[in-house]
Amino acid sequence: MRVHEGIPRPGTAKGPSAVTIGVFDGLHLGHKALLETCRTEADKLGGEAVVLTFQDHPDRLLRGKAPPRLQTEEAQLEGLAEAGMDLVVRIPFDEKTRDLSAATFAEEILVQGLGCKTLVLGFDSAICKGREGTLEAFQKLGKTGGFRALRVPPVLVDGKPVSSSSIREALRAGDLDKVARLLGRPWGFQGKVEPGRKLGRELGFPTANVKPPSILLPPYGVYAALVTVEEKDHPAVVNLGIRPSVPSQSPSPLCEAHLLDGPAALEDKVLRFAFLAFLREEKRFPTLDALRQAIAQDCARAQNFFCRAQP
Repeated sequence: MRVHEGIPRPGTAKGPSAVTIGVFDGLHLGHKALLETCRTEADKLGGEAVVLTFQDHPDRLLRGKAPPRLQTEEAQLEGLAEAGMDLVVRIPFDEKTRDLSAATFAEEILVQGLGCKTLVLGFDSAICKGREGTLEAFQKLGKTGGFRALRVPPVLVDGKPVSSSSIREALRAGDLDKVARLLGRPWGFQGKVEPGRKLGRELGFPTANVKPPSILLPPYGVYAALVTVEEKDHPAVVNLGIRPSVPSQSPSPLCEAHLLDGPAALEDKVLRFAFLAFLREEKRFPTLDALRQAIAQDCARAQNFFCRAQP
């Protein structure tokens, strides 16, 4: 998959293209429906499946503040590649982009820049100046521009359309089950193991320490999770938070993973976390012995969770 930064020019896309537009933060079930349709339409054309997205969230300009991301840009691009996209075009969202008319957007970006023959829009898409770029507007513009525009219906969960904002709301509330149903997969992230104080090893529960990326996190606490190391999944207990029982100079959160199926050499390895169940809130313990007992209880709860989850 290729990535193009900036306004596309003639030749950016190779041949005729199917283009879908959006922020695509989280790559949830609604996004996947758009991407699948885009891929199918590109195959009909014998051309490329193109995602047109933004270098920064439009809300930073439109509302003065962008919402927290659900995933890193790296994870997003990885997911778009896995969905079969050929090209991702990331344009700036500035005053000039905001004020483009639908006609100019269609002619200069879609037709000239991307060779668009099929435009795939979400059910509530309305872009360009004054939100005039609706499905109906692009259908009219396509008659002279040589492209067709189609709408993908919403994906409903619990009777409501899936959206990134609903996922953020559920994640902030710690509702991992709902988050997973909206995403179509467990929520998580990946990161590289960093050296720690090895206190977990002293307590009899060795951990791998990973700093979470700068994305929206669920409430601090202890979770049952799957940790993937070199394509192998391990059941784990994960503490996400600031470790109030262990004095630290850094207020930044840390993710500490204890693998339940035995120790492994994890130094400098990249771990992928899939958070499955909330076990308890993070709390401060008066002694290390009390902390050790709490971790043992956390491991028992997690073991019970994984046993119940077995088919």
